[in-house]
Amino acid sequence: MGQRYPFANYNIEGKTVTLIMVAEAGIATPEAAQQSMTAMKARLKKDDIVLVAQGVSLAPTYIGNKSYVDKLKNVPLGSIPWGQVEM
Repeated sequence: MGQRYPFANYNIEGKTVTLIMVAEAGIATPEAAQQSMTAMKARLKKDDIVLVAQGVSLAPTYIGNKSYVDKLKNVPLGSIPWGQVEM
């Protein structure tokens, strides 16, 4: 049995982008963020991925394609249809 991650497929600019909620530590440094992104892309075999983390400030942090991140920055996390994926 693998680890479960909240995820959502979200339409941005006509593309289905997979949002994956990760622990804040998973994106805490540029190296950790790159490592997390590489691992998720390999597991899901997708390139259109945005990592999402919510820290103590409760403001979400998005890591991924800049145009996707710009579109997501004002989207409340509660309005995203989250599910779970096991990896």
